[in-house]
Amino acid sequence: MFENLLEMQERGVRDRALGRRLADNPMSKPDVLPITDLQEWYSMFDAWRFGWSIEDAMAGHADAPRHGRASPRAYTRTV
Repeated sequence: MFENLLEMQERGVRDRALGRRLADNPMSKPDVLPITDLQEWYSMFDAWRFGWSIEDAMAGHADAPRHGRASPRAYTRTV
C-alpha cells in the first residue's frame, strides 16, 4: 500500500502542474472508484491532496487557496 500512496501523491503533483483544481481529486468520485475500505480510501484521498498541495506551494500558483494568518508582506525584508 505504501507504493500506492506514493503513486497517488505523485499523481496529485502532476495534476496540479497540469492545472487541475483541488476539487478534481480522483478519489472524490466514489461512483467511479467504489469504496470498499474507508481507511484505505481516505489514505489515497489524502495522499493525492498532499501531492497537489506540495506542487501548489512550490510553484506559487496565483490561484492557490490562501490559508493561515501570514500575509505575503510578512516575508518581505526591508532594508
